[in-house]
Amino acid sequence: MARQRRPLSATRLRTFREGLLSERAQLLGQVEGLDAEADVKNWRESGFDDDPADAGSASFERETAQSLSLHARNLLSQIDDALRRLDEDTFGECVTCGRRIELERLEALPYTTQCMECRRREETGR
Repeated sequence: MARQRRPLSATRLRTFREGLLSERAQLLGQVEGLDAEADVKNWRESGFDDDPADAGSASFERETAQSLSLHARNLLSQIDDALRRLDEDTFGECVTCGRRIELERLEALPYTTQCMECRRREETGR
């Protein structure tokens, strides 16, 4: 039987909020830069005087920027959900079993929604 963990202190919750907001700001900057890069690559790719190899390179770079932007947007969504959970006083609770998520896990992935036990079960299908 898993032991019940103490609730997170107000100081620790504030630290998590600050870290999440900082990471969110960094990701927003990355998304803006990647989107601008993808737009530039898209414009370059549409030129008629480009060498086919240059057009292929531009296409690859555009797709890479779009993929990285999508990944950053997914992380932003997870961070926004974690900030919502902080506002609702449910931050640090496993959405599957309701127990406290391990502090070490929250420190590594503050936007996580599951404790290690539930995450392992989900990944292994057991």
